[in-house]
Amino acid sequence: MKKVAFLFSGRGTLITAVQDAVADACEPAQLSLVLTNNRDFEAGKNPAFSGISVIKVNHQDYEDRDSFEKKIATYLNEINVDLVILGGFRRIFSSSFVHLFGHKTMNTHPSILPAFPGDKAQLRAITQGVKISGATLHFINDEVDAGPIIDQEPVRIANGMTENALKEAILLAEKKMIYRAVRAFIEGRITLDGDKVIYEEDIYV
Repeated sequence: MKKVAFLFSGRGTLITAVQDAVADACEPAQLSLVLTNNRDFEAGKNPAFSGISVIKVNHQDYEDRDSFEKKIATYLNEINVDLVILGGFRRIFSSSFVHLFGHKTMNTHPSILPAFPGDKAQLRAITQGVKISGATLHFINDEVDAGPIIDQEPVRIANGMTENALKEAILLAEKKMIYRAVRAFIEGRITLDGDKVIYEEDIYV
């Protein structure tokens, strides 16, 4: 059985896509760990977290990044994690963490990478007059938002579209993308060979 972990910093909205992918996969899988570094997160305010134990590991409670990452690694190792999904997890991992988990950690980013890496990707896309934005899912490596790309989902930016409207549209794109990729990974249709993502079958099946 594949063990999946979901890490987030905000509201954890993308958890529904992970839950659906785990439930619909043709191979056995389990969402075995849900972890946030948001000390103010309240699971009771989101029905998607009903019955789910959310572990809080706030980076501000640790003296340095190494201690913080070791705590997260302990939880991941306890479940023998096969796949880690970063759904808006706003911390940059060290090379040591990437060495241990990068090949099994997927991160979602609200742009069509390599365009607009880093923060405020949606606002920057609107400001620069981009007509097509979207979402990218990639494995993590030592560079921010530069890991091997797994999947991308485009979103058209309409005339006069606000930043919040684009964020909501990209959120829907991220959910579609995460569902496809997580399910494909569980079913063995996605592997990582060095810095290349290999598809045994079409990811869109």
